[in-house]
Amino acid sequence: MGMVRLPTTWSLPIAGFGGAAVLVLATSGLPLPSVVLLTVGLTGMGVVVLAWLGLGRHAADLPVRELYRIAAAWCAPLLLARPLFSGDLHSYLAQGVIAAEGVDPYRFGAAAALGADSPVTQQVSEYWQNTPAPYGPVWLAISRTIARVAGDNLTVTLLLNRLVELAGVVLIAWALPRLARRMGVSPGIALWLGLLNPLVLWHVVAGAHNDGLMVGLMLAGVELVLSGVAAPAGLLLLTVAANIKIVAAVAICCVGAELARRSGRTVGHGVVVLLGLLAGSAVLSTAIAAVSGLGLGWVGTLGASAQLHSWLAPTNQLGFLVGALGGAGLTSAAIAVTVRIGAVLGAVAGAHVLWAIFRGRLNPLAGLGFVFAAMVVTGPVVQPWYLLWAVLPLAASLRTDHARRQLVIVSAVSAMLLPPVGGSVPVLVAGYLGAVVPLAIMTGTRRFGPTWRPGWRTSESGRSGGSPPAPRRSPRASSGMTGTSSARRT
Repeated sequence: MGMVRLPTTWSLPIAGFGGAAVLVLATSGLPLPSVVLLTVGLTGMGVVVLAWLGLGRHAADLPVRELYRIAAAWCAPLLLARPLFSGDLHSYLAQGVIAAEGVDPYRFGAAAALGADSPVTQQVSEYWQNTPAPYGPVWLAISRTIARVAGDNLTVTLLLNRLVELAGVVLIAWALPRLARRMGVSPGIALWLGLLNPLVLWHVVAGAHNDGLMVGLMLAGVELVLSGVAAPAGLLLLTVAANIKIVAAVAICCVGAELARRSGRTVGHGVVVLLGLLAGSAVLSTAIAAVSGLGLGWVGTLGASAQLHSWLAPTNQLGFLVGALGGAGLTSAAIAVTVRIGAVLGAVAGAHVLWAIFRGRLNPLAGLGFVFAAMVVTGPVVQPWYLLWAVLPLAASLRTDHARRQLVIVSAVSAMLLPPVGGSVPVLVAGYLGAVVPLAIMTGTRRFGPTWRPGWRTSESGRSGGSPPAPRRSPRASSGMTGTSSARRT
């Protein structure tokens, strides 16, 4: 059912496009008071979020190609925006320039490698000027290539990085409907909840975060592995994703648990299968490190992002609370303790999910989303774009209204969390309050009303991420692998 047959939806794509265009205009450097620019930018963001929520009422009925066109329309204005919501692009530029000059980006930060007076260094946040690169050799090789083409030109660097991240968006668009069908979920709902999610628009398209390419490769790899006929190619893509950001290795564990279950043998055999996959990925990663000439130094820099206390991380928030109650001198020690506790809880949660996948109680895609959700909740660092790690797999695997609602709420709130324009506390408060009035008016209209509706309910099982009904068959007969039985710094 296309747009002509659903006349109530025509205004929603237009509103989303308009909201994105307003956001780009508000952040373009107009000579207006910051409170005005912030209010206008937040209003534009809110319009996109409301249009997205309204579109959810029709997502299951819209064809995949129609959703692709809407995604392209909403992305188009953001391609012209300045880097939004974080300064990570400046770090990408610095790390690429360092590598292009033949210096080891895993040993030296921008200040040490390029000099504190370098224009490239000065664009990097002071918090990260002395931090080595925490990304894998695949991403550093991409950044190095971009630096060789763009030099220290931030505009060209932004455009080239956006092209790279658009490749990730294309992979997400390709994988989500296929994974959704495999999991018994409406492809339209998966694309709406995933590809059209404002977090993708803000942090992959506008922010050009490398998480977009990582997640795109990861989802495409999972789909190829679950298809059965292209499992080796899928494992290759998963390894490449893990060599952008190490967190993608979680996907190797989840599909490994599924492959172990499909083997139909003992728990010990399953462990061997999983360890074999991880060993193969490690060998391939070593080859990537050697071919790129960047080596394995990134293994020692993986914790660089945790050097600063993240105010969004629940583990850090507990530490801040202890410091507020017992004195500021206790904050760092308390955070160190809560982070360790979080690491233990996260490991236990991850092991529980892998066991559920191995036992056939959870499909591997939902399991992947749940492990990432646990990582976000229990990890030492949280940024809004980290939510994409969990949101995108869950978009194609959650099968109940209740579970989807939670994902929608988290996405909508997080999409409004970071302001598009900086300012003092009074400016931020005034900007958010100023945006409330027009957004409240729109929220009260029928077209931008609630997204939940009876049409979301399908004949799927009642367990979120659970297995759709399937005829009994032996584990060895399951070779088709249908998949049945979440300072700003990356």
